[in-house]
Amino acid sequence: MKLAKREQKIIGLLESRGEISVSELSGLLGVSESTLRKQLAVMAENGYLIRTYGGVMSVNRVPDETFESKLHKNMAEKHRIAEQARKLVPKGSSVALGSGTTVYALSTLLDDLGQGVFYSNSMQAADYLAHSAGLESHICSGIVRSQTGTVIGSEAVEYFRGLKQVDFAFIGCDAIDAGGDVLSDSLSVATAEQAILLCARRRYILCDSSKIGQSAVARITNLRDCDGLITGREESGLAERFRTLTEVFCV
Repeated sequence: MKLAKREQKIIGLLESRGEISVSELSGLLGVSESTLRKQLAVMAENGYLIRTYGGVMSVNRVPDETFESKLHKNMAEKHRIAEQARKLVPKGSSVALGSGTTVYALSTLLDDLGQGVFYSNSMQAADYLAHSAGLESHICSGIVRSQTGTVIGSEAVEYFRGLKQVDFAFIGCDAIDAGGDVLSDSLSVATAEQAILLCARRRYILCDSSKIGQSAVARITNLRDCDGLITGREESGLAERFRTLTEVFCV
């Protein structure tokens, strides 16, 4: 699902603010209100936003869980996932990192790499790596989701699309369904994570076992288009069946 730059900007602003008037949005985007209303009507029909009296609001009406709150869930499993991912990254690699606490756990294990270049849309991962000797840390521009520190929007997407191909990409997700679709609770986050994956030669999904077999609103990719899934052991055995789609590491 590809979104035009203006649509990405609108969705990013809504996810940051929750709700915004058409008049303010018109000023921010530099387009007339009549033109904007037509585009907003189409976006509402496609399920990208909700129209209100005189404005629009985000379809993600449930507030984001904070990064700090997520950080303390399934900590032991996330650490095992991060340790397995760390084994895949040799010294001198170029790496694109998505957002989320499992990817952040990986970033905290990369400070002994000695040499490497990292690109991320995670405020927390980029900041951690920026303080690691010998590593070069870059963060994309865009709109920051205040609760999670994830950078989204058209600027973020274009940043990763413009990168020379990197060696590895690691992203997290909110769910992986039974068909192997990797999903996010946010359309704008999904769009940014897609761009992160596509800028890399080797692509990995980091996902704790509580998210296996679940569903969410926005598709990022399918496991068949990735080089591997790193997850925890879970009772359903679904992760094992994903081996027909990609390499699976159950830790």
